Amino acid sequence: MDHIAHKKGLDGQCFHLVDPEPMRFGELMNTFARAAHAPEMTMRVDARMLAVVPGAVRSAITNLPPVKRFTNMVLRDLKIPPSTLAFITYPTRFDTRVVERALKGSKIAVPELESYAWRIWDFWERQLDPDLFVDRSLRGKVENKVVLITGGSSGIGKASAIKIAEAGAKVIIVARGEKELHETRDEILAAGGKCWAYTCDLTDLASCDGLVKTVLAEHKAVDVLVNNAGRSIRRSVEASYDRFHDYERTMQLNYFGCLRLIMGFLPAMTQRRRGHIINISSIGVLASSPRFSAYVASKAALDAFSRCAQAEFSGKNIAFTTINMPLVKTPMIAPTKMYDSVPTLTPEEAADLVVKAIIERPSRVATRMGIFAATLNALVPKAYEVIMNTAFEMFLIRLPPRATARRFATRPRRMSRWPSRR
Repeated sequence: MDHIAHKKGLDGQCFHLVDPEPMRFGELMNTFARAAHAPEMTMRVDARMLAVVPGAVRSAITNLPPVKRFTNMVLRDLKIPPSTLAFITYPTRFDTRVVERALKGSKIAVPELESYAWRIWDFWERQLDPDLFVDRSLRGKVENKVVLITGGSSGIGKASAIKIAEAGAKVIIVARGEKELHETRDEILAAGGKCWAYTCDLTDLASCDGLVKTVLAEHKAVDVLVNNAGRSIRRSVEASYDRFHDYERTMQLNYFGCLRLIMGFLPAMTQRRRGHIINISSIGVLASSPRFSAYVASKAALDAFSRCAQAEFSGKNIAFTTINMPLVKTPMIAPTKMYDSVPTLTPEEAADLVVKAIIERPSRVATRMGIFAATLNALVPKAYEVIMNTAFEMFLIRLPPRATARRFATRPRRMSRWPSRR
């Protein structure tokens, strides 16, 4: 450009300063992918294949509301500006003959893009990347917003409430026990946070309705609902034949109680077109843990509801997040002494997963172990079944001698020696 500007006799002419051998879009993307040390595209579709479809038809299809919404969602997930679509098929060719004549004999030529692509990428990454200007702090997501946490008087709920209140949120904690609930509220207030406490029995649907009515009357709406309260029962199916009420009670709290709150707060979220519902589930849902059929079934029901609801409310800017929480050192697992030897998260570490869910609003938050278990079960279900059955048998609860004798009383005589061997 400098050479042409200072060369005499070229005034009033037009010069196209472009590569005389332009690259296709796929080649261009791969060049910058190599500069960014990113995966390259292995297969590219030549846009000329679509030329057989009339332009009016292509335009009509791409402008359909469902197609536009799907396209925008994909571009948003891939962080590609929509404006780039106009350049994917851009068949314009520029005449460089005038430039070539002007530069003849100067030994000036267009360098290979590969030789300087890294400089362009480096500048973009350091100066222009939109992620540089995105607030990814918890405070940026919850400051002055209403966050309701059930089971907020202890464990994961309390640790989450403290972290979220420190970030400037208006925290509402809910629990059945009034003493611990108010102690937690006072602790948050003493630290300079904003906190309200409401007692509620989530197994009682009337109590749930009363909570929703009171919260909406006093706070207008809930921006983030964290369904954390839950009950866990560790008992095999065989040991539960006469304890059907265990399944009813677990489902009542872990599913119906949560569902009542979700459906109570959703109308206001829908009207305001914003909201976030976080359900604390379990790694057991991904791992299909034996001895936890009542607990896992109740959490799985809530997971399934969330997936269905997400499809309905996604267009209204309401997110559903399921956290498949691993084992956490809380009062709920204290009665099972075996867990004293099992790696567990602290409530504060578990609260970090809740914070991650609030900031990123993903559909699911899970640990590597949970994802591995679900993947293994999907790929080799029978092998996974053997693994879990082996684990179940290894920790089989031994029955007292008399109970064992009664258990085998109906077996054939030739098997009567088994009780003593087991």
